[in-house]
Amino acid sequence: MMKERLKYLIIGAGATGGCIAAFLKGSGKDVTLIARGKALEAIRKNGLRIRKGAEERRIFVEVLAEEEYGEKADIIFQCVKGYSLEETYPLIKKASDGNTVVIPILNVYGTGERMARELPGIQVLNGCIYIAASVEEPGTIRMGSDIFRIVYGSVDGKKDHPMLLQVEKDLREAGITPVYTEQIRRDTLQKYAMVSPMAAVGAFYDVSAGQMQKPGEIRERYKACIREIDSLANAMGIPFPADVVQTNLDILDNMAPECTASMQRDLKRGGDSEIDGLIFEVVRMGQRYGVPVPNYEEIASKFLK
Repeated sequence: MMKERLKYLIIGAGATGGCIAAFLKGSGKDVTLIARGKALEAIRKNGLRIRKGAEERRIFVEVLAEEEYGEKADIIFQCVKGYSLEETYPLIKKASDGNTVVIPILNVYGTGERMARELPGIQVLNGCIYIAASVEEPGTIRMGSDIFRIVYGSVDGKKDHPMLLQVEKDLREAGITPVYTEQIRRDTLQKYAMVSPMAAVGAFYDVSAGQMQKPGEIRERYKACIREIDSLANAMGIPFPADVVQTNLDILDNMAPECTASMQRDLKRGGDSEIDGLIFEVVRMGQRYGVPVPNYEEIASKFLK
């Protein structure tokens, strides 16, 4: 039986988690956001501020530190970076009961399967998000396009979970495009084929989306990286249903020219980043499946020096 009102827990108050929390709360859903440090302070004081163009929305959402959360959630959206993932496992265990469903929204392919192995007894799906957004300052997020799509599903291909059907309805009411899919491995790999090349090429040339939108060497490198992941998908037995190069170019060309991948921004700040999962993992996948990935190898070699 479908629940009338789901209790959502959003872990991570960065661009992804902040936007999900703001849009869901803005449509009247039951949402709690987990944040830390300056983000926690700013959201408590000023709410979440979502900017797009000259417009700004301010949404006040319940925001807590991890140790303050004491309820059981129906749906947990996991929105931290891959390098912080394991730190959140105690909270997920505390916030879960036999009915809780965890939907990881991370950039690195296969995150859901890895989480499921570490969280036995908790239902963990796979998921991904299409959004161009970045944190301008703690609690303030800039959206760089109208694209806001969450893709989620179970690796067994079943698509009949009552709560996940309710999630589909809730996301749509919040202004987020839901894709409850029977082909989550393929669909998350297709998202990976968008974000990984953008992160890799952006970091390699130190450029934003605007330079990738222009004809020339940088755009051609971006397309070549997509083709390498397309070849991996075929070798893995989960081919993409359409021209993934054109699909991802359409997404890229819809972004604000100043957009960059979060991995690239993290590298420039000199802190932790998802470079292992977004660049080096493609090289390892190429070796594993016997697929040449020369563009990724060249990009990886720059960052291994």
